[in-house]
Amino acid sequence: MKSILKLPIIIWCFVTLIVYGSVWVSPETFKYSALLSLGIPFLLILNLIFFLVMIFTRSKKAIVPALLLIIGLSFIQSTFSISKTQESSSSFQVLSYNMMRMNKGNEKAMLKWITSNSSDIKFFQEFLGRASVINTIAENGKYNSFVGGHANSYAIFSKYPIINRGVFYEKQTTNNILFADLKIGKDTLRVYNVHLQSMGIDVDQEVIDQGEFEKKYETVRRKFQDGSVKRAAQINDLLEHAKQCRYPILIAGDFNDIPYGYNYFKVSRKFNNAFEDAGNGFGFTYNGKLPFLRIDNQFYNSRLKVLDFTTLNKIDYSDHFPVIGIYSISY
Repeated sequence: MKSILKLPIIIWCFVTLIVYGSVWVSPETFKYSALLSLGIPFLLILNLIFFLVMIFTRSKKAIVPALLLIIGLSFIQSTFSISKTQESSSSFQVLSYNMMRMNKGNEKAMLKWITSNSSDIKFFQEFLGRASVINTIAENGKYNSFVGGHANSYAIFSKYPIINRGVFYEKQTTNNILFADLKIGKDTLRVYNVHLQSMGIDVDQEVIDQGEFEKKYETVRRKFQDGSVKRAAQINDLLEHAKQCRYPILIAGDFNDIPYGYNYFKVSRKFNNAFEDAGNGFGFTYNGKLPFLRIDNQFYNSRLKVLDFTTLNKIDYSDHFPVIGIYSISY
């Protein structure tokens, strides 16, 4: 009888561990791994509830959800952060922002905010690559600029000299990665501006609208899976390229992935995440009807130290919020 009563607990542990383990399986190998990983935040919440209820009822079984929460600690760390700002006499500030090609009808206000921001390095995705916009940003802050990709949709602006640059995918593609080497004093910093594969899902219409979601479930599922597979390939290209670099490395941009999947954790196994190390709160970066998504990130290697990280959730000019990190070079 006791073994029968234990069966639901065994099944629950098995399901939780399978879902946790999905972050180690590439969508290129198993296309459903990205879908499985979507269950991670819900499992964390449920295990927390089970733990609190069992503690309240003084049940010895509280050890089970407690252990599952401990095993899932890395997911908790990628969800919520509490940090203190550190100071350095030789720091630099990095802004990353998906501009949505200034399509919210407030181009002047957005450009005014961008030019007023004093960050030393600025990364833009879905950039409006008109000469007038490029010149306005460059001239206002005396920036060196590198703009490229399909329709000039990606931009790096730097107050430091750009001594090397490149584009990952030369063919016409709406998602890409730019890299540049910046000369900061006696040091060289390698930066990557990333905009990984979009899912092509209209969140407001195909996810929020229950009727539309039910009708288009298969289409939404396929788009999600296809996007995850393509992002996995792009992550492989990015990490292979970065492996050849001997400089301090900063990777920033729109990853189009929540922090619970294979793609996010593959990068975080090689690089530190600035939000996790120096952010506060949940750090949600998507400015839409699903306001609990953190898909914009800044990653850095051990040659850098992050001092502060902020999501500017009052800046409402795009469907993304800008994020700012402050770094110093470690010796």
